[in-house]
Amino acid sequence: MKNLQIKILSILAASFLFTGCLKLKETPESIIGPSTFYKTDADFNAAINGVIKPLFGSYGAFDFNNAILLSGGAEDATSRATAPELKQYDIFKAGVNGGPAKTEWTLIYQCINASSNIIANVNNATSVSAANKAGYDGQARYMRALGYFYLTRWFGEIPIITEANQGNALNVGQSPVTDVYKQIVGDLLKAEIELPTTYSDKGRPTKGAASTLLAEVYLTMAGWPLKDATKYALARDEAKKVMDMGMYALEPNYADLWKWKNRLMSKEFIFMFFGSSSQTWQEGSHLHVASRAGEEGGWDDMMSEARYFNAFPEGPRKDGTFHTMLITNGNAKIPWQNSLVGQPYIEKFRDAGITATPYNASIGTTTVALYDGDGFFPVNRYADVLLIYAEAANMAEGGPSAAALDAINQVRRRAGGNNQMVYKDLATGMSQANFDAAVIAEREWEFGFEVKRWFDLVRKDMVVSANKSLYPNVDEHNQLIPKPQVEVDLIKGLKQNAGY
Repeated sequence: MKNLQIKILSILAASFLFTGCLKLKETPESIIGPSTFYKTDADFNAAINGVIKPLFGSYGAFDFNNAILLSGGAEDATSRATAPELKQYDIFKAGVNGGPAKTEWTLIYQCINASSNIIANVNNATSVSAANKAGYDGQARYMRALGYFYLTRWFGEIPIITEANQGNALNVGQSPVTDVYKQIVGDLLKAEIELPTTYSDKGRPTKGAASTLLAEVYLTMAGWPLKDATKYALARDEAKKVMDMGMYALEPNYADLWKWKNRLMSKEFIFMFFGSSSQTWQEGSHLHVASRAGEEGGWDDMMSEARYFNAFPEGPRKDGTFHTMLITNGNAKIPWQNSLVGQPYIEKFRDAGITATPYNASIGTTTVALYDGDGFFPVNRYADVLLIYAEAANMAEGGPSAAALDAINQVRRRAGGNNQMVYKDLATGMSQANFDAAVIAEREWEFGFEVKRWFDLVRKDMVVSANKSLYPNVDEHNQLIPKPQVEVDLIKGLKQNAGY
């Protein structure tokens, strides 16, 4: 089974040369690429792989530490104090030249640009069936929408680069957030129509993935900065579509979600990224070692905040979220309180398959130990659908319905396992405000380290209230992070975010 393990074929060499290592003098490396025409199914399948690869591979995007670090203002993840480049977002002292932001910006625009190349050329393929053309177009639109969704939530007003203006990217400037979401919604509505319900390759976006992402997009549009409450009903309806498909379900045991052997079989995963260490180090995953303790041979890039661990309700979900006993090379066990960093670690991403072992490799003139694995990172899973439905239905209908209560209680029952004393079912009769707070709290525990909590704090206007006691310097401008200054200096009309 190929499982779309983010391999890149030689046909893409001429198509996507715009990488973070290139030094382009006249065009922004992150958003410009040559237009390439594709003719066959093999060409388009390779092109789709090339769309996804920038987001999970080559020590970048969701494969490494960048996405979690940029969301460090949430309570869940932090980094070690000895690494200011990694720690800056967590303590709300982000600089305009931050490497993680530049890397994420560049890689996501690579994904967007590659997606637009497919969209521009798919109808020119004479030897591809109409159904396959629709599938390729839908996949590209889903990925482009996903890229813009992350970018606008982190950076606010950004350039909208599509197949229509790729050749003039230097002069596009930035667009209002409203327009960015219009682009996102338009792509997802079309992808929802074009995509099939399943692919044999588990790493491809499907109709359910498009509907789920659209539900999350509508939910976000209902909050800051757009605050369009009419989108709650749309989010509810999109989530209900996925629930009614009948092909997704919660994994019975929360900890089993994160076992490598289950990644292709679980009915909970709707869209996710995969690593493939059998290809090259670029295609292998590294999130598992970036989030591993130094005492265990990891890189100590990110770990949990102790405040998040201490506040987390007891039960199987907590056990499946945190790694608390470090196992050193000598097989000695160290509790997290006695580790060099003194924080709990992340359990979710540790299992990256049997290939997650170090080997020596040369990068330039330096020989380093690389830990490549077949790890994975979920973008959306069925728990997302249930909690989006619960929140959106409550807000759209003026209070929690029986269906909204059932949706959140399904998640809570799984979290508690055999002990339902901590996660008792929420009862009928809750006010709209109290139920909304309960859903947001449930999301905090359910999606730890999955790059969800930060965006929840932003859309609910909770960034300051959640962090003020620990970081008195935080204020409303921190709801966006700074754009990479090198891009601001290069792209006409691109402005730095306020306060940076």
